[in-house]
Amino acid sequence: MHKPHQYLVDGVVTEVNSMPNGYNSRGFLYADGFFETLRIIDGRIPLLDLHFGRITDSLAAYKLKAPDSLNLPELETSILKFATSMGLENHGRVRMTIYRSGNGKYLPQSNTASWLATIERPSTDKFELNEKGISIGIFEEFSKTVDKFSNFKNLHCQISIQASIFAQEKKFSDVLVLNSNREIIESTYSNVFLVKDGALYTPKLSAGPVGGVMRAAVINLAIELGVKVYECNLHPQELLKADEVFLTNAVSGIQWVASYRTKRYFNNTANTLLKAFNSRI
Repeated sequence: MHKPHQYLVDGVVTEVNSMPNGYNSRGFLYADGFFETLRIIDGRIPLLDLHFGRITDSLAAYKLKAPDSLNLPELETSILKFATSMGLENHGRVRMTIYRSGNGKYLPQSNTASWLATIERPSTDKFELNEKGISIGIFEEFSKTVDKFSNFKNLHCQISIQASIFAQEKKFSDVLVLNSNREIIESTYSNVFLVKDGALYTPKLSAGPVGGVMRAAVINLAIELGVKVYECNLHPQELLKADEVFLTNAVSGIQWVASYRTKRYFNNTANTLLKAFNSRI
């Protein structure tokens, strides 16, 4: 049975009354950390190696040392054990928050990481292509600065928050975020791909998007299937030339876009890629 009062703290299933004080944590006070979101499907964690690779790269960027509980075998075991304790051993959405432990002000007193995970039931039991295509717009009020942290899922997420509010106000399903060069880099919570004449185009990592786990999986899968993939600079006007647009993340898999302004899109490539991906997991 689902038990919302339990958490996974440094690999240990923890009751709410034994939780560390979040108000004193550097994650809360300084956004000194990052997060990772994973899916459990049929009792397994798809793309766990890619998730762990991004965790490792994020730890290095933040100058954090991994605790003993944050190695690949123990991480997999503790998350699946946690999911079982919550009655979500077959299908779950897990969010890991990884932050610098200890005290200090701007100068930390420790560089060892702590981590906390929560779990909830996802809307679907597997990766499914959305039946109805989504509508997108462009968010232009703020742009994302490109730096060494741009490719990670950082705790400071104000651009995605403001972009999500804008999307809701304008009645878009999602919006695309730009960098300071006015290049498309991602949506509020996904990576973005354009399809033109059978080839895939996606913003290159040096332009500033999050280095998505599903993004990497789709690129690898497309190459395996003989589809050309170009990691490049993309500008908003390219959306009007595309045959398809789709979004990717590790929770939803692939979502196809039906419309941008007056442009309408197909979903053939998105459907083919998702079917091929599901057959491999």
